[in-house]
Amino acid sequence: MRSRALYLFFYLSASLSALTIDEAVKKTLKTHPTAQIATLQYESTVEASKSAHSAFLPRLDANMAYYPTRTYVMPVGGQFSTKQNDGFHADVTGTYSVWDFGRSRERYTSALHLQEGADSTKKLTQNELIEKVWNQYYGVAATASLIDTAEASVKFYESQFKQALNMRKNGLKTEADELRFKASLLEAQDRAGRAKIDYDKASLSLGILMGSDDFVRVDQSTLDQRCEALMLQNISIENLRQALRDNNPQLKGLRSSIHSAKDLSDAASHEKYGNVALVGSYGYDDSLSTYDSYQAGVVGSIPLYDGGKLSAEAQKSRIAYTIAQKEFENTERLLWQEVYGAYRDFKRADESIKSKESVIEATAKSLQLITGRYRQGLATYVDVLESQSTLDTAKSELAQVKYQKISAYAQMQKLLNQGCNNDVCK
Repeated sequence: MRSRALYLFFYLSASLSALTIDEAVKKTLKTHPTAQIATLQYESTVEASKSAHSAFLPRLDANMAYYPTRTYVMPVGGQFSTKQNDGFHADVTGTYSVWDFGRSRERYTSALHLQEGADSTKKLTQNELIEKVWNQYYGVAATASLIDTAEASVKFYESQFKQALNMRKNGLKTEADELRFKASLLEAQDRAGRAKIDYDKASLSLGILMGSDDFVRVDQSTLDQRCEALMLQNISIENLRQALRDNNPQLKGLRSSIHSAKDLSDAASHEKYGNVALVGSYGYDDSLSTYDSYQAGVVGSIPLYDGGKLSAEAQKSRIAYTIAQKEFENTERLLWQEVYGAYRDFKRADESIKSKESVIEATAKSLQLITGRYRQGLATYVDVLESQSTLDTAKSELAQVKYQKISAYAQMQKLLNQGCNNDVCK
């Protein structure tokens, strides 16, 4: 029985062992379906580029045909006569596009731009996942801090309740003191229970994000350590927006889409000029007689009338090009609004942290004095409750502000393509 208990203890200890943020990021990028989908989509565009490049190479086709019965016309004595016979034909035909007014080149460069866009989309997906991991990871740490605050509050109210109970028995305090501290104790116990449930839910969510159904333990100290370590360079608003334009993977992908749409538009506008190709074939025929056939030459074609199809396709391509430009402009504005907001939130967080720390320090000293005065009968239980409530609120808000600072930093990392600048994304 004892060995089973030890085994269970070590098993739970291993399953709930704390992990680092880098380990969480690596596991998520390796196992998350959206990261795998983005990689497959990129590989698909690589193959599409190869397909578009094949237009520059010759093409060989093998053809075979067998006719059980076929009518052959032959001149006999100055007249034509017919004969029914079976027929077999086989040939190998080669074609090579000599000139199509640049359409093949434009389609190929369009495919390359789409490949670049898919690579940017893959980086965008990776950055988004990294931001989610950061938010979830430090969210677990912040919840652990709330548990500590709630448990410290439980101990305080428990101590005050016992003290009020003893003082009432000795006739120094009233029943109201005892009951009010008891109510505060029950509320603190409820907050601690809810905080533990929130911790379990956040811990499980982090595990699921990494591709596991296990609860993940995160040390509370990581919240303070990361918050103190994070810094942003002093950068002007103009340079910040330029950094967004240059580095954001979503904007890079849209820029590639613009180039791709422009190439397709140019290719569609050149369809009306036709093309020139080299054609050659070697064939074998077996019908009334057996013989080999050869042909080689140059074939040119120009579309004369197609019911307006080519002009409609060209206009549609031009519209797609304009839409791609407008999508880039709109997305750039929205992303700038995001990065500016995250930048201001990050800067403001440091001031809020200092303010909350000062409130905690002052309130802790005040609470110590008030509890001493309460024991001496110089303060009421209301004064004690108000001070403890203010202290609990300040501690909870401090943990939230630290989390918000880290969250703002993670958002900026995503928007500026800096979350995926190390080996974890390769």
